[in-house]
Amino acid sequence: MPRYYFHLHGRQNRLEDDEGVVLPDSEAAWYQAIRSGREVIRGELQLGLRFEEQVIEIVDEGGAPVEHIPLAEIASYAL
Repeated sequence: MPRYYFHLHGRQNRLEDDEGVVLPDSEAAWYQAIRSGREVIRGELQLGLRFEEQVIEIVDEGGAPVEHIPLAEIASYAL
């Protein structure tokens, strides 16, 4: 099974995922990004920080981009 990495980046910073997660396919990676994004949003809200300009970037084990998911989009789903 392939490994996917979930990088979080905003306007001025980038948090690299060095470990990644082994998942069956890109759809499973998308769902994992949504779950992770919800956790990030909750944490940012608790700290009184803004999350709207942050994005989760999913890349495969070769470093190729799979998808970009804005946290603002994730927030539109039920938390």
